[in-house]
Amino acid sequence: MRFITRVKKYLRKHPAFRRFFYSFHFRLTLLDFKKNQLLLFFWLLFFGIITNNVAPRYGVAYLFWGPEYFDKVSFLSYFITGFACGGFIMSYNIASYIKNAFRFPFLATLRNPFMKYCLNNFFIPVIFTVLYCFQVFSFLKDEGTFSTMQIIWLISGFLGGNLFFIFIAFTYFFGTNKDITKLYGIRIFDANTDKIEKPEKHSGERNPYLIKESRDWYVETYLSNPFKRRLVRSVRHYKKEMLKAVLKQNHQAAFTFQILSIVTLIALGLFSEVDAFEIPAGASIFLLFTMFIMLFSSFYTWFRGWSTVVFLIFLVLFNYLHKIDFLSTENKAYGLNYSGVQAKYTYDNFKSIDVEYNNLNHDIAQTIEILNKWKTKNTDPYHPDKKPKLVFINTSGGGLRSSLFTFYTLQVADSLTQGKLLNQIQLITGSSGGMIGAAYLRELYLQKQCNKIASYYQPYHLTNISKDVLNPIAFTVATSEWLFPLKSFTIDDHRYSFDRGYAFEQKLEENVNHVFEKRLGDYKLPEANAYIPMMVFSPSIVNDGRKLLISPQGISYLTQNARTDKTVYNKLFDAIEYSRFFKEQSAEKTLFSSVLRMSATFPYITPVVSLPSDPRIEIEDAGLRDNYGLETSLRFIRTFNDWIAQNTSGIVIIQIRDKHKNIPIDDNPSQTLAQALARPMGSFYGNLFQVQDFNQNQQIQMADLWCKSPIEIIDVQLRNEKNDRISLSWHLTNKEKQKVLESLKLPENQDAIKRIVELIR
Repeated sequence: MRFITRVKKYLRKHPAFRRFFYSFHFRLTLLDFKKNQLLLFFWLLFFGIITNNVAPRYGVAYLFWGPEYFDKVSFLSYFITGFACGGFIMSYNIASYIKNAFRFPFLATLRNPFMKYCLNNFFIPVIFTVLYCFQVFSFLKDEGTFSTMQIIWLISGFLGGNLFFIFIAFTYFFGTNKDITKLYGIRIFDANTDKIEKPEKHSGERNPYLIKESRDWYVETYLSNPFKRRLVRSVRHYKKEMLKAVLKQNHQAAFTFQILSIVTLIALGLFSEVDAFEIPAGASIFLLFTMFIMLFSSFYTWFRGWSTVVFLIFLVLFNYLHKIDFLSTENKAYGLNYSGVQAKYTYDNFKSIDVEYNNLNHDIAQTIEILNKWKTKNTDPYHPDKKPKLVFINTSGGGLRSSLFTFYTLQVADSLTQGKLLNQIQLITGSSGGMIGAAYLRELYLQKQCNKIASYYQPYHLTNISKDVLNPIAFTVATSEWLFPLKSFTIDDHRYSFDRGYAFEQKLEENVNHVFEKRLGDYKLPEANAYIPMMVFSPSIVNDGRKLLISPQGISYLTQNARTDKTVYNKLFDAIEYSRFFKEQSAEKTLFSSVLRMSATFPYITPVVSLPSDPRIEIEDAGLRDNYGLETSLRFIRTFNDWIAQNTSGIVIIQIRDKHKNIPIDDNPSQTLAQALARPMGSFYGNLFQVQDFNQNQQIQMADLWCKSPIEIIDVQLRNEKNDRISLSWHLTNKEKQKVLESLKLPENQDAIKRIVELIR
């Protein structure tokens, strides 16, 4: 104990230690750890993001390292991100000032007290900015797209945007902040009398007046500008009421700035459809957390010590307000009628649909007509006895990486078969991004047949399908959707809220030159005439895990469990048919972009879709039940088993996967306690798709017992290893896009493509 006491005395008398430990900027940093944990949490979150330690699988860091504006990484994209970061930094300073300025009464005696506070509250923002710039430099160097000077120019854009916002904020505070001179006419002592004492003049004892005034946060020095340190003067000769009045006036100015900022951000949401406001997603994330900080600190201004309790009560009330229709954030499938009668989602209704054999027989007969037309167009007139292969496409989810990989794989394979592959595909199933890529190529294939385009092999189609979709989603969330829908739009006299779901669809349409501006029913005739392959979307019903099978054709045979003659059991209804179940709600008028989104509803990124049923059902990503669509394909094959055996030479199932089927086995290193506790649930969800592979492997083996035709399954697999992973996101970097395209050059994928060509030719 004596040793510790001696060390304390020595340190207190040591000038260098005193200047650091009792400096205003160090005390403010300590204050964050002790009193401002919420602000510190936001900073830790952003530090985790920019170092790629938070959500690395989803590529969140890339939204900050390589922000895109108008689909380009540019000086302007970094400037906008820096501007938003400057807003976050200022919101942090304002919140800290409002909550903590009263602990440092000497501030009231300084010129521009808020600016002095920000100047001394620099440690975390400066460290973050330096680290961000370093990460950006490393990222852009690794991308190999820009030279060193270009990278420096881009980083200067971020710094310029950051400083520009801070300049705007300080301009406001210079005009509104008042010190003790402006409020009471009391002259502040000349700055020359405030020079810091030389080290040898320190007595080693703390100033008793400053101790009394410090409210447990003793401060001896502060920065008056970035390069000059000054001593803190005692304020005992000022009336306490004067000091409080100065700080109160500063609080009011800061509060006004917060309200103006919040109103401005919300108002920006009204212009979210304007292309210029599709700012980088990283900037929108900064804006969102800026909003959170400003809201909480505004509550603190009003309620002080009760602010946390009142804020929690507000959140609870705000949660229940969303039950009110006009405030609800419930998302809908656009084009579907929600105002009329609701479909009955009950077991009795499932049974009544199941026993309607007329529907079943009609749908089977109609699909056989499609198969016959498929056979006609794929039969060589010079060799009519040669039967074609019936081709199925199973494509996995995986965001933009799957969209690009699926589109590119089919584009290359079709070109190598001289256009025969798309001609022989009968059914496309799967989930999420893979289905979007396949749907885009299918639509281009249809347009080629209608002479609307010259070719679907053009490179710009690859560019279109790989463009960012996240920017408008993030901006919509940051400016309006966190509150309640500010805008609405009308389709067929039905009103829908403008939210991130609509932003997703609009951006997707824009990226692909609006080729998806169709209704579900618009594909009924092209599919029925076998001009294009059938597509069956199978999003999952959140309420109970059933599949919702979406197709313009009657496909009741895919919702049926296989008929059993020898086994008696309590049959489950594991799927419902969208077009028939929601016929009264005009299912055929559903926007095709909404169908794509329902199949690709990634939690929190795009909203869960509610459908007009009683009780109301909600829809999520198809990958939750069947990531590759193999179950749907096998049901189709079983239904038409006899026709396939008589009219084809066999079945080819092409699986386009966003990861290898035989994934590397993980090591099992020593774990922390937190990792050990999280492993059971993390392992369950992390292995969800692998479990599906195991189950489907068994289904394929069972199919060998009942299928009358040979089946060959060909895997085309994306190189997406754990240590070199492509983001599961609706945004890809240039390097990730290149990696997706180069995956087709892998030896196993080249063998797969060669085998496809052999089978089709």
